[in-house]
Amino acid sequence: MNIATLVGLVLGLGILIGSAYSSSGGDLMRFIDVPGVCIVLGGTFASTFICYPLKNVFGVFGTFLQAMQADELPVVNYINSVVRLAKTATQKGQIQLEKELTQIDNFFLQGAIQMLVDGYSKDEIKSILDTRIENIYEQQMNGVEILKTMAGFCPGFGIIGTLIGLINMLSAMGTDMSALGGAMAVALLTTLYGVFFANIFFVPFAVKVEGRLKERIILMNVIRDGILFIKDKTPSSIVQDKLKAYTAPDKWESVKGDSE
Repeated sequence: MNIATLVGLVLGLGILIGSAYSSSGGDLMRFIDVPGVCIVLGGTFASTFICYPLKNVFGVFGTFLQAMQADELPVVNYINSVVRLAKTATQKGQIQLEKELTQIDNFFLQGAIQMLVDGYSKDEIKSILDTRIENIYEQQMNGVEILKTMAGFCPGFGIIGTLIGLINMLSAMGTDMSALGGAMAVALLTTLYGVFFANIFFVPFAVKVEGRLKERIILMNVIRDGILFIKDKTPSSIVQDKLKAYTAPDKWESVKGDSE
């Protein structure tokens, strides 16, 4: 569970609800307008369906789940694993790495080691891994782009809902002037909903997922470079020092794969 995301949601919603409760004298129902929510969310999803394939739009829910995962990917752990693999390859030969495949649950690392065992050339391994990294990045960036698109649509449909409310309000102007204040408040709620959903959900989650995707790319680069070092029969101590460059200096002491 990503604690920062959970804290941000709870804190943001808490402040907004608390402010609304305080400013309304405890009457939160004045901020509830079901048609307004339907206009904003319904219109946003409808326009998104027009822009993107149906499968990609439904994949946004998986993107939300990605944002709720752990705060940081264990890059140091993978560096240690690659260094140990380099040590094994140096001492026993690259063919011995096949025994390690069953103990690896990362599909990217597993595939890279399999190519080593199968005797792929260095250029072939680099080309295949670079293509996989690029494809994974493009596929997962689709979810980020969809979230950013939805964030752009939300305020627009909020304004559309407000205009609909204003039209209804002006149409009733000559009949019941006492109802104008309440009608105006309802009309403005859709603008509030549009800004709310964009800035509490869609934009923050897009930024969060994009950041996690960059972390995954760094992790895959670590694995790619490590496998290429192993292919070149680079000593494990040198592999360790080179892969350290992918981490912050305060984590270098955690990279101890060669000493185990």
